[in-house]
Amino acid sequence: CPSIGILHRMKYNILTHDGKAHMDELLAIALIAIHNGEEPANIERRQSQAVSDAVAAGNIPENTWLVDVGLVYDPERNLYDHHQDGSLDCSALQIFSRFFPHLKGTELDEYIQLVSKVDNQGIKSLNDWRLIDESKSYWSFTHSLLLRLFERDPWPSLRLVIEGLKDRIDFEQKIAEGVKWLSDPHNIEIINVAGINVIKYLKQPPEDLISATRSADASIIEKHDIIATYSFDDRDPKSRILFRTNRGAERVDFNKAAPAKSLFCHKGGFLLRFVPDSDREWLKLIESSIVT
Repeated sequence: CPSIGILHRMKYNILTHDGKAHMDELLAIALIAIHNGEEPANIERRQSQAVSDAVAAGNIPENTWLVDVGLVYDPERNLYDHHQDGSLDCSALQIFSRFFPHLKGTELDEYIQLVSKVDNQGIKSLNDWRLIDESKSYWSFTHSLLLRLFERDPWPSLRLVIEGLKDRIDFEQKIAEGVKWLSDPHNIEIINVAGINVIKYLKQPPEDLISATRSADASIIEKHDIIATYSFDDRDPKSRILFRTNRGAERVDFNKAAPAKSLFCHKGGFLLRFVPDSDREWLKLIESSIVT
């Protein structure tokens, strides 16, 4: 199997359970590949009891990582299972915590914590498990597609998840830079407009941080009960954007606004692109958009 091209170390193999696949082992194997700098030489899905017996007898081949199987947690021997102890994190979280501690507290960490919760306690452990929501639901349609494919042939799903995780890890580092950029009082300010809090971007973020700052400002939105943001348009330096946060869903509707030069207003009322005719037009637009 071709290398993912980060480092080149001694070849290693993966042994996991057969039958129904879970996001736990798929994530765990992808994280191992990223940590080792290359894909495993082989992935074998074997009956769980047979693997447990092999571990007990000391018959696990050299350079083999056991993932979500084996009934032993021993990271020094590359054994990552949790079924023998209900207090243990799932295999993916065990591996993430061991090899990616610098990402603790990130959205990726939160997601893998969620995977661990569902893997250990079941989907009904989530408060909103009955809701169908691709942005929130653990069991999404794409999630199930990945796992069904993994059951037939692990490699396509694994390679997709490896690339996705690598991109997310890079993005988490950008988010950290975005947090630092947002902490500079010369870059943003929080303004109260007619009783609601708004983030006003005083500067356009550097191009490589634009997407990251949008994720990074989530903590500011939460802390200060931000209802909307007023920022620059990435595509057009002359235009500006008013965006309603999730907290403002019942409080602001930009369909009610009438800018002098409107470029686009989403029919959902949460985004307005316009060319301002004055420095204070945005204030009037927010005031006129408040739901009474």
